[in-house]
Amino acid sequence: MKLVHSLSALALCAVMAACNSGNAASEAAAATSAPPPAATAPAEAAPAPAPDANAQAAAMPAAAPSAAPAPADSATIVKNTEAALSKGMAYGDFRKAVLAQGWQPLVDPQCKANVVGGKYEKICKADPGLCQVCDDLPELNSCSGDAHCLVQFTHAGVTGVLQATGYGEAQYWKDSGKDSGFKVTGWELAAKAD
Repeated sequence: MKLVHSLSALALCAVMAACNSGNAASEAAAATSAPPPAATAPAEAAPAPAPDANAQAAAMPAAAPSAAPAPADSATIVKNTEAALSKGMAYGDFRKAVLAQGWQPLVDPQCKANVVGGKYEKICKADPGLCQVCDDLPELNSCSGDAHCLVQFTHAGVTGVLQATGYGEAQYWKDSGKDSGFKVTGWELAAKAD
């Protein structure tokens, strides 16, 4: 019989603890609607049972899924990039579109030698403007005497290098629209940089 009373008392304590751990709003509402207690000696309260960590964890709502988009695969990146480009577009527009797709300039330390020539140090010292294009366009790899230039970009999510050919005067690289003096004639995804 003592065992039954002990189990009943234990069950009653568990129910009371569950009821006493209700939300704070219910307790606040009950406290404001009840008349204030008379000034008497405080009743001795039984100590509350220690909270059960497993029960608390189970009662917590699951975390919401992350809103961050999953990284795109290589094929999707290339497809999205190609959709933003067109042959004959101004290089300024091409560059904005490529950078917006997450591509980064592939810097060629030999740009000045490839654009100005073997004696670029002497030439750049005499006329720094001739070499400025390599500083302005870190993706510039080379330009030929017939106004064709090669630019290169890399992307963290793509194996290979985006190479594009521009035609015209590279000094007009910032120009936008159909009247630009430097336009893109084509591009490809190459296995490696030139």
